[in-house]
Amino acid sequence: MADATADSLRAEIEATKQQVQAERAKGHELRKEMVQAEERQRLRRELDKQRKTLAEEQDTNQWRTQYRRDVDEDRSGPAPRLLAQSSARRETLLIDRFDGETTNCSHRVAKGEYIWKITSMSWVRSMLEQEDLNYVQSKIFQVGGQDFEFAYNPDGGMLLWEPGPGPAGSAQHGSLAVLLWEGGRIALRYRIFVKVRGGDFVQWGETSTEVLEDEHGCKAFGPDVHDGSSDPAKMGIFGLTHEELLRSEWVEGDILTVKFVLEVRLEGDCESRPLSPGIDIPGPTMSQDNRALWEKGTCSDVEFVVQGYSIQAHSPVLCARSEVFQKQLTVGMQESMSKVVVIEDCDPATFRAFLQFLYTDTFPNVTELMAHRLSQGEKSEGFSRIARLQALLAVSHKYEVTRLLRWCESQLCDQLSNSEVSGILCQAHLLEAGHLEKACLAFIKEHMVDVIKLPAFAELMRQWPDIMLRIGLFSAGVPDMEAAAALDASRCLGIL
Repeated sequence: MADATADSLRAEIEATKQQVQAERAKGHELRKEMVQAEERQRLRRELDKQRKTLAEEQDTNQWRTQYRRDVDEDRSGPAPRLLAQSSARRETLLIDRFDGETTNCSHRVAKGEYIWKITSMSWVRSMLEQEDLNYVQSKIFQVGGQDFEFAYNPDGGMLLWEPGPGPAGSAQHGSLAVLLWEGGRIALRYRIFVKVRGGDFVQWGETSTEVLEDEHGCKAFGPDVHDGSSDPAKMGIFGLTHEELLRSEWVEGDILTVKFVLEVRLEGDCESRPLSPGIDIPGPTMSQDNRALWEKGTCSDVEFVVQGYSIQAHSPVLCARSEVFQKQLTVGMQESMSKVVVIEDCDPATFRAFLQFLYTDTFPNVTELMAHRLSQGEKSEGFSRIARLQALLAVSHKYEVTRLLRWCESQLCDQLSNSEVSGILCQAHLLEAGHLEKACLAFIKEHMVDVIKLPAFAELMRQWPDIMLRIGLFSAGVPDMEAAAALDASRCLGIL
């Protein structure tokens, strides 16, 4: 700029002036468009009012039509027929009758569930300060035609503000909250859950229901949301400050995972249906019956010897659920003759969980069995939840039970941490569990600085050079097909 000539500077000044004029003209057009947008919004609200008035008139006329019919049939009106005036009416009083109805107040309820993960929680406060923001917010989530967002303010500060009487206006403060934007007359019921490290979601606060008037403004809802005049008894998620939250069991791998369960009841009367004396049909019991059959061992014809412990089972169930068992028990192998299968590569607790899934096809039963110590003196100490999931993943892969295999992958994806990810990645690579392997690679890429400091990663580098190459290719953004070709070429050249 210092060596620019006077003519070039004058030319640049003129060009800049033209840009200024262009921006001013653009601003003028935008101001006109803003006015037009505000007018369209006003017209939409007017249309909403007219539609509501139309619905009310239609409801009223429907009632008037029914009333006119009742008057014509002498069931209502200023001079209805008396019982004594009709002998046929008197005769009906002697007949036994059954009548009733079912009234449903929730038939106009829409339900939605939203899981929100806030990663790099330790950077939240710095990011908000740098960008001059009050809170982190999710994308818009619609339930029942209503627009919701979810917000986290690490200071429990302002979430929403609207102009109102007085200079301060109307403000709402809180930490983790549901934000409902402008809408119609609805009833909202919400619950907020937070995921505990290595476990399930735990509800924070009570289940709350709010009834909102028509054309309400923006609203925030949550266990610690308040108007700022007085602080709630406990501020912050489970009463924790942001710094305490980062060190707590609710943040895993610098990630906060929360779940919002929303129910929106739209405006409208309840629904009534005639109650008929129907037949009460019991629900399905196959899962419970199959579990009882397995636990009692009735008519069992196969014995598994798992590290010295005997477990009974039924060959038809095993063959129906696993092609590996079908070949093992029907095509002339030793097990098909003796009906005794020796298992040395799986512990009894995991194999029981595996068999229970084969009989019931129900995941919660598997989780329940894994959560309790085994009876009969079987040893299950030393198995963490992750270790049990890894063992269950291995036996599911061995016997080609895809549904359980995918469930184990999903569960392990949620359990990833700096200390565990190297071991889980190694197993996922060996078992060709593609979904789990990608999740591990993404986790390592995001937490590389912390993961590479750990002994488990050093062991991975020493024993598995092909996995290290896979990590490098993934971190570099190489597409899967090209990465697979590079790995194959390295193996052919004897590099791996």
